[in-house]
Amino acid sequence: MRIAVIYGGTSAESEVSRESGKSIARGLRQAGHQVHEFDISESEVLSKLNELKTFDVVFIGYHGGFGEDGRIQAILEVAGIKFTGSGSLASALGMNKILSKIIFEHYGIPTPRWSVFRANELSKERLTDFLAANDFEFPLVTKPECQGSTVGVTIVNSVDELADGIKTAGKFGENVIVEEYIPGKEISVGILGKSALPPIEIVPQSGFYDYKHKYTHGLTEYICPAPLADEQMIRFKELALKAFNALGCRGYGRVDFRLSDEGEIYCLEVNTLPGMTDLSLVPMAAKAVGIDFPQLLDRIVELSLEGGDKNV
Repeated sequence: MRIAVIYGGTSAESEVSRESGKSIARGLRQAGHQVHEFDISESEVLSKLNELKTFDVVFIGYHGGFGEDGRIQAILEVAGIKFTGSGSLASALGMNKILSKIIFEHYGIPTPRWSVFRANELSKERLTDFLAANDFEFPLVTKPECQGSTVGVTIVNSVDELADGIKTAGKFGENVIVEEYIPGKEISVGILGKSALPPIEIVPQSGFYDYKHKYTHGLTEYICPAPLADEQMIRFKELALKAFNALGCRGYGRVDFRLSDEGEIYCLEVNTLPGMTDLSLVPMAAKAVGIDFPQLLDRIVELSLEGGDKNV
C-alpha cells in the first residue's frame, strides 16, 4: 500500500514523535509498503490534506498535544482519510486524564484516589485545606491534565514539594491532577485489536519512570512478560481491555498500571498513540508473542482499514 507517515509537530514530545515516525517508516518499508514521510507541524496538516488523500492510509506518529488529543484525528475524519489508531473522541478522552479517571470510576476500573487543584489558586493555606478535604497523605503525584510521556509529572513528599509540583504541571494547563502515589510496580499492557499483549514490568534504575528513563538507553529494565501469577496476568489483561474499550479506543494502544505492594491493581491511563521507538513497549510485547516490528505495523494498518477491532 501507499502509506503516509506523519510525525514531528510542536508538542513537548515532538522529538520522540520524530523517532517513532522514522522507525514506523522504516518498518513499513521492510514490510513492502510504499512510504512517504511528512515531518510537519500540526497546523500544516490542513495544507497537506489533498496530498494525504492520495494515500491508502495515514499512519499517525505524533505524540502529545495537538497530534494526540483528537484534533488531527477529527481533521482526517472530516476529510474522509483513513488513519491508524483511535478516533477523535477516544483520543481526546485518552489525553484528558480527568475525563479518563471519571470514566474509569464509572466502569469500576480501579484507579488511584485523585482530585483536581487549580494552579492559579496556589497558596500554602489553600494547599493545606486541599490536603485535609481530600484526606491525602504524602507521597502524592502531581500531573498535568493533558500531557503524555510523564511530561510535567512529579512525585512529592511535602507541602513545599506539592507546591512546586503543581507549578510544574501548571505550565501545561490550569487544572492539575493530584493523586495518591501507589508504592509497588509499574506494569504496562499493550493492546492490538481485541487482544491484550503480555504485560511488561518496568523497572527504572532510580526514581520513577519519568521522561528521561523512558527515552534513555540503559536507564530502565523491561521484563516481558512480567513475572506475575496467572490470575494477575489474566486480571491485567482484562482491565487493560476494559479501560481501552471504556474510552472507545480502537486499533492499538497501551494501558499503564501500578501494582501495589499488597497486590492491588490500579489503572493510571490509556495511551492511544504509544511510542514506536526501539525502546517502546508495544513492539516489545508484540515480539514476545512472535510478532516482529514490520508485522506489527502491518496489523495496525490492517486494523485501521477494517475499523480497528478485528481479532488478531
